[in-house]
Amino acid sequence: MTPATIPLQEQGVNAPQTLSEEYAECGWREEIVTQPNGTIEIVWTPLTEAEFLHPKEGYHLPNNTFHGRIVSDAKDMLTRWFSHQSDVGVFGDLLIKWDIDLGDHCPDAFVAFGLHNKDQDRSEFVVADEGVRPGFILEVVSPRYRKTDRETKVLHYAQAQVQEYLIVDRRKYRGQILEEVIGYRLVAPGSYQPITPDDEGRIISDVTGLWISLQEGRLVLEDAQTGERLLTAYELAQRAEEAEQRAEEERQRAEEAEQRAEEERQRAKRLADFLQSQGFDPDQI
Repeated sequence: MTPATIPLQEQGVNAPQTLSEEYAECGWREEIVTQPNGTIEIVWTPLTEAEFLHPKEGYHLPNNTFHGRIVSDAKDMLTRWFSHQSDVGVFGDLLIKWDIDLGDHCPDAFVAFGLHNKDQDRSEFVVADEGVRPGFILEVVSPRYRKTDRETKVLHYAQAQVQEYLIVDRRKYRGQILEEVIGYRLVAPGSYQPITPDDEGRIISDVTGLWISLQEGRLVLEDAQTGERLLTAYELAQRAEEAEQRAEEERQRAEEAEQRAEEERQRAKRLADFLQSQGFDPDQI
């Protein structure tokens, strides 16, 4: 695929609008280039497999709605799951600079344990400076680079001594949609062992304390101790809205009951006043 260009004065979009779907599948990088005639243009070049594996700042990695939803839900649920632990940080699309000669990686989501300041601003995660390495990495398979996510990164993350590597994959096969979560656990320096899923296709993650699965295109995380399912931000918002609606309905019912009671009190008072006007004691009737 040849690079695409656009005059600099016409920029203002986040992605080349005229590019084919292949760019979206490959990802791309952009450069500002001065042409021989003096014009300045932005040049978009599709990523190579090596650039996808070891991206640099400014690279646009491939994405789609499924990929974006899974990553967003993963980061959101994991962040809330570890919110009570001050030394555990959840990150996404943050460049990792390893303390070994491996090249940088930019996982979709990862969890690091033993941090000194998890809330500090970071433009990259430098293992040598942090003093810890990611303990859990989650990647959503990019269709164009399936082998890279499912094979190459398994070797690399094992070399980097990441305790667990989880892969979320969704693909078409013979007209069927196949959903799969694949897990690896470090059993020795540089060596992973596959995590056997249970009968429901769930992977147990020891480092996070969660069951992880993919159900009908949605990432599902469950407390390994209680079996309780973690809710996404959307589900939490829905529940809050439903709770508010129930509370409002309850307030309305209470107001209606109070109104009926007040009407009954008024009727009783009118009757008592009438009886008294006729010379009767209402309390004796």
